[in-house]
Amino acid sequence: MPIPRATAARALILAALAVAAVLAVLKAGEVAEARVAESLAGDARQRAEIYAQSLEGAIERFGFLPAAAALDPRVRGLLAAPDDPSQVATVNAYLKRLSRDAGAGVVYLLIPSGLTIAASNWDTPQTYLGQDFSYRPYFTEALGGRTGRFYAIGTLTGVPGYFISAPVIIDGTVRGVVATKVSLDSVEAIWREGTDRVLVADANGIVFLASDPGLKFRATKPLDAAARARMARSRQYGRDDYAPIDRGRTEIVGGVPLVSRSEAAPQTRALFEEASLPAYGWTLLLFADAAPVAIAGRSARIGAILALGLLGLIGLYGSQHLRRVRENRAAQRALEAAVADRTADLSAANLRLAGEIEERTRAEGELREAQGELVQAAKMATLGQMAAGITHELNQPLAALRGLADNAGAFLRQGREAEAAANLTRIVALVDRLGKITGQLRSFSRRSGTERVAVDVGVAVSESLAILSARIRDAGARVTTDLDPAAQWVVFEPIRLSQVLVNLVGNALDAVKGRPGAEVAVRAWAGEGRVVLSVEDNGPGLDRAALARLFEPFFTTKPAGEGLGLGLPISLAIAREFGASLQPRPMPGGGLAFDLVMDVAGKAAKETADTPRPERMRHVS
Repeated sequence: MPIPRATAARALILAALAVAAVLAVLKAGEVAEARVAESLAGDARQRAEIYAQSLEGAIERFGFLPAAAALDPRVRGLLAAPDDPSQVATVNAYLKRLSRDAGAGVVYLLIPSGLTIAASNWDTPQTYLGQDFSYRPYFTEALGGRTGRFYAIGTLTGVPGYFISAPVIIDGTVRGVVATKVSLDSVEAIWREGTDRVLVADANGIVFLASDPGLKFRATKPLDAAARARMARSRQYGRDDYAPIDRGRTEIVGGVPLVSRSEAAPQTRALFEEASLPAYGWTLLLFADAAPVAIAGRSARIGAILALGLLGLIGLYGSQHLRRVRENRAAQRALEAAVADRTADLSAANLRLAGEIEERTRAEGELREAQGELVQAAKMATLGQMAAGITHELNQPLAALRGLADNAGAFLRQGREAEAAANLTRIVALVDRLGKITGQLRSFSRRSGTERVAVDVGVAVSESLAILSARIRDAGARVTTDLDPAAQWVVFEPIRLSQVLVNLVGNALDAVKGRPGAEVAVRAWAGEGRVVLSVEDNGPGLDRAALARLFEPFFTTKPAGEGLGLGLPISLAIAREFGASLQPRPMPGGGLAFDLVMDVAGKAAKETADTPRPERMRHVS
């Protein structure tokens, strides 16, 4: 029996609609996945750059050490008489102190044969003294008059690290090499706290840093015989086998490469990004979780199916309704008016529903846009405040550096090498301090932890007053300290505590500048598990209205151009970060004091620091 033409046409239409619906569902999922993949890829690129910058910063903070040590007269004197036991002992002590003050690993001195004649670890079981490192590339590069750099596993200790070396040039001839070993374990520890998989491979494709220890010393590409021979000669990693890493299968979603079933990616699918470190010949590989891509595609497809289902139900209902109308028109003419009214009501309801859907869609779009603008505004405001705070904090150490450098030059011209060396040591410490302060801005985009340690109040006060020495002289103020031994140890972080002290003492100096009998006092006392560190001045003080606004950003009582009004808000934020409080206190008879109240450090924390001071510390400058 032949099929009627109307029925065949209807079947073809339904088939075409079904195919169109399937294609629409697939396209919706594809578009959603592409958009989310592009967004995640942008975030991954930014994180890869941040990881690369953090690694470079961890290395370069020690890049100056070998070159600085190579200029030391003691080092140069030992190379002139390498068999002199007294000079060997002197350089050993100097290198040990340099390593400790800089926070670096081992610092050691080699003669042109590659033999180590002095080292900061001279008194440890794994001392480098007497060891021959002539096979290391960093040694041969420095022996050629260049700065040497090389990452390898220590052949003596088995501990990996980054080696930096510098030549000791005397009368135009390389007479020795100073090298230091920098540990990058802290960088890997930070990477392991995140959800990303981070790998760093050398020029040969060997992974030597990884957030997953199981992927270290694995190959990202085939090794040729020449590369294997070079690594064997330098004993770089102390092994012959470098198992390849299975990179899995790569697919492109919205122009973004996604990898699946990869040994380097813990998720089912992951975004893959690379960042180059050309200064070292390294490549950073980042594998980020791509689960949101699949979730977005699945959600979009489900939404499209539901929307098409709703349209199908509406179409089916309309078709059945029209069919009933046609079949019953003749018999139900009396009810035609009522049916028409009901149909009109239903159409109006459908129009209202469509309007509500459109309004809700528009409102959701505006909400997402507003949320994005709010997040961006918050980021920019925080970054601006941090940048202003860092600039405010760098001015003081830079001024101290200038003064120390001038004094060192004067001492050298006068032949007072010991005083010049002392000034250079303080300059190194201040430069290291500046590196730590600027390093905080570099790590702004990730959430960083707050390390609470036992801090020696006396050391923090001494360092802060040293930084402010030029301003103390300029203000013509008498600065005194009175530190109770019971208030020696507090829970804080050394650099942050020094930042707060520099702000408070600097403000006190500004308040008393040019006043007869100008005085600033720094006092510390303990009680009930807390330590109060107070900075007091005999300046004019502040009225009640100014006191109420002291911690508002950009509020300042100083003349225009002499202050940004950020020092006290930043100090308050730092104090709260370490569970401390900061409060102003008017002084009797005029003047103002700021009380920084901190927790006393526990016994376990104290045992890791130096011996406590035996008596109450007082100082006048």
